[in-house]
Amino acid sequence: MNIITKTASLVTAVILGASTWTSSVHAATFSQIQPYTTDYKIGFTDGNKLVTQAIYDDFERSSKNMIVTKGGKKGILDARTGKEITPAIWDYIDIPESKNIAIVQKGGWFQYIDLKTNKLSTMKFAGAHPYYLSNEQGTAIMFLGKSSMVIHVDGKVLIPPVAGKLTMVQLVAPDQTENKEAEKKRYFVATTPKELIMYDPASGKKLFALPKAELIPNEGGPDTAYLKVRSGGKEGLIDRNGKYVLEPKYNALYIWNNGYFQVIGPKGQGLWKDGRMLAEPIYKEVGFEHNNPDVYYTVSGDVITYHSKSKGTSHPLKKGAQYLHGSYVLGQDPKTNLYGVLQVGGGTVIPFAYPRAEGPPAARFLVRSDGKKAILPGWGKDVKEPDFWFDSYVTLGSYSMLSIKDGNKIGLYSEDEGLVLSPVENRIIRHEGVTGEVLVTEPDGRVLRYSISGKQIEAVNPNTLSDDLTKKYEPGKGGAMIVDRKTNQPISKLYQYVYMDSDTNLIVAMDHDWADLYTPDGKLLTTEIKVAVWKSGNDGPPLTLIKVADSVYTMGVRAGNVGMAMIKVDDGQLQAVSDFVYRDANQMIVQNQKIVMTAWLDGTQDVWAQEGNQLVSKLTSVKGFHTESYFDRVLIQSTTGWDVYSPQLLRLSTGDYQSMKYMHVYDLKTGAIAYQDKKTGLYGLMSLEGKVLTAAKYEAILPTSKVFPQVWSEADVQTPYVFTTKDQFGYLDQGGQEQFATRFLTKKPVVSYSPITFQSFTAYSDTMRQRPLELIDFGKPYSWPAGGNSESHFFANLALYLNLPKDAGKQAVLSELVSKGIIKADENRSVMSDEDMFRVAYFMATGKTSQAMTTPQVLEWAQKRGIVPFREGMSYYMTMNLYAEYQHILMTELMRSLKGKKVLKPKVLTTTSLSDAQQQMLTTALIVNGKPANQLPVPLPQAEWQKAIQGLVNQYNKQAAQLLAAYEAKL
Repeated sequence: MNIITKTASLVTAVILGASTWTSSVHAATFSQIQPYTTDYKIGFTDGNKLVTQAIYDDFERSSKNMIVTKGGKKGILDARTGKEITPAIWDYIDIPESKNIAIVQKGGWFQYIDLKTNKLSTMKFAGAHPYYLSNEQGTAIMFLGKSSMVIHVDGKVLIPPVAGKLTMVQLVAPDQTENKEAEKKRYFVATTPKELIMYDPASGKKLFALPKAELIPNEGGPDTAYLKVRSGGKEGLIDRNGKYVLEPKYNALYIWNNGYFQVIGPKGQGLWKDGRMLAEPIYKEVGFEHNNPDVYYTVSGDVITYHSKSKGTSHPLKKGAQYLHGSYVLGQDPKTNLYGVLQVGGGTVIPFAYPRAEGPPAARFLVRSDGKKAILPGWGKDVKEPDFWFDSYVTLGSYSMLSIKDGNKIGLYSEDEGLVLSPVENRIIRHEGVTGEVLVTEPDGRVLRYSISGKQIEAVNPNTLSDDLTKKYEPGKGGAMIVDRKTNQPISKLYQYVYMDSDTNLIVAMDHDWADLYTPDGKLLTTEIKVAVWKSGNDGPPLTLIKVADSVYTMGVRAGNVGMAMIKVDDGQLQAVSDFVYRDANQMIVQNQKIVMTAWLDGTQDVWAQEGNQLVSKLTSVKGFHTESYFDRVLIQSTTGWDVYSPQLLRLSTGDYQSMKYMHVYDLKTGAIAYQDKKTGLYGLMSLEGKVLTAAKYEAILPTSKVFPQVWSEADVQTPYVFTTKDQFGYLDQGGQEQFATRFLTKKPVVSYSPITFQSFTAYSDTMRQRPLELIDFGKPYSWPAGGNSESHFFANLALYLNLPKDAGKQAVLSELVSKGIIKADENRSVMSDEDMFRVAYFMATGKTSQAMTTPQVLEWAQKRGIVPFREGMSYYMTMNLYAEYQHILMTELMRSLKGKKVLKPKVLTTTSLSDAQQQMLTTALIVNGKPANQLPVPLPQAEWQKAIQGLVNQYNKQAAQLLAAYEAKL
């Protein structure tokens, strides 16, 4: 059946004369048809003309075809010409590997279209499944039904229609069943009423036919070299040549890993592997050890017998024996009931002479009749008769390290290293929770440190700082001192921790909210001025030091000053290079250039960059700053507007624009910048060098891949940018030239709103949970500005809650919390902990302190309260923002504490001052032409948007009080 019809040709004729086409001076001929949108429907153009009307809802692109969707049905267009191959009448279409066969489905039936001839198959099938064969063989499609067949995606029929069931199977070589990386080869198997037939997948050649047999599929099962078949109601195994390796005379066969088969017969279970019946099917239970495929076992009555497949040995033990590792088994002699250890394939390695065995989880122990214990070696260690015994043990942080006690003597045991220290008197062993290490105080006073693996840490001397200095931990004091290696005397006070910064060759000594810097020979650089603790990113070091030539820059603090200053270390001297006016700082790297943003107390910022051999303040009173991956420029907002700057902070544009947005184009080395004119609000295109490519005459400029995500990876055939005006949709090339334009709207869009009620307007609850300050006035100037240091934002809000000045600072806030008994005093506290935040929340919720509550009790309360942050996965920890989480808890408890007191008031929203968060929330309730506005590929024209959003803002403001009341009721 030919899908191309006269009707389609007539429609094409009408399309070519459609009035929505707008000619362009720079019209281009596209190598493939490109999508356009009119009235928020999709059509296609070749650049010179419209080849389809805008009648589609969606599309998928393959290399030679477009799968289009219209009214929930799918069709296919030729991607070069736009010619209709099949109309949109199908429920499902797939073109595997974008080759020559299209799978189409209507209702419960599948057919295929040969895209070389555009012919539809006459046969209908109940199912269709593409199977990847190999790099050389490509993909084949198996069609299933009363008659089944296999077609290669190139169009070649591999297996003509056969009356029976087809199945794809994959087999490994018989000698590779224990190799988890073994190559698997695929075959097609047909089961007909008369026989079982296996085909070569590449050629479709029949490999063998087995009469009166049917395949038992192994879908998703372990790797195997054999096919399970049923013949005469019994099960057996055949190889890839069609020969029986296990005759079909068993009730059931189950494929296990490592080439084992469980065999079920009338008398019990058996085990088969590699052409051998290892155990006849007469046992109550059979199995094998996954970590050692040579070891298998059989169970009869109360006896479990371990066997070595390679050595042919058998070892009976009482049921309940425990496989250790390798070929070792711990168990009881069936006659004496005494415990010992044997090696399967060998003999007894620990005599069966012990009345008891204990463990795990800590370890496995043999117990003598006098109660003394011995540890069985851990995983991978040789097992031998114990050479030391003890009375009891204590775990040290984990089960891998044990403190063992024999009378008054104490020893140290490691799962990895064995007996590390033989028991002696007057030894003290403890686990240090902060470092995770084990500290051993010897009878002579020496302190030894061991890692969790049992290695002595001092052996690799990790405490060395420089040729002249080392650090010395002070057990029990929670810190370290810097020590002169020659005199072995401390030259510093006790710090929280000390480390050598390899980039700057300076020693950093951390102490709560500030740090000292020392030279490698021990000179203290920070006397009057200390270094402020600030980080650049969650995965950065605890202190940010910026090396520029031979100098080092960072942020400093000084007693009596509220703010921080930029400080410089040069030639062994430290000096401030700015006033103490900054509240926080942030470092970033653009094209290998270091840039530092320093924020004033009022929120404005200075921008520092390298100039020669110095870091200098290049820009002041900056209001906004933006850069991102793949973008080797910087967008900066001054008091007059936005402009683009080089990594060296040279101004490249001079427009003082309303906004700027970098647009990255997939697979291109460069992108462009969409700039917005202040007066008109319209957009133009600018190069990364700041050159204006187009005038600001567009209502929107967007990357094509954002408008049509289906083309995101096709930069070689896709024009990079889409533009819209109030009445046009079109394309711009990289240089800003218009490549195509057509009508954007031919009729007024139909705008409606979802109900603004608490139950249906879920975006309101989401915004209240995540950013309540966007919607609620709390009666105090709480804020959470974009960018900057989240720690300083949080403590500013917490200061307001405690009735302190907003700029009181972190230490003043912590001191106030301690003085009120809200959190416990801790001279080592440098950051808020989860426990601290939960105690603050408890005070906010109850008006009482939690001093009488233990840490577990506070955590239990927080869990019941629902304020414990969910933290899981590497992606979370790469982006986690601790103080943003604490801000969420603070605002949640603040709302709860003010509930019903008529303090919380909804903010009145206006269209002229909508924030991004407010706009995103409202847009979820806006419907345009039956689609949610936040799902539109391009925004409404500005005039239409203003009308739509104004109506929505009015509705929201009318309902805001009711929404807040409903939300408060849920708190």
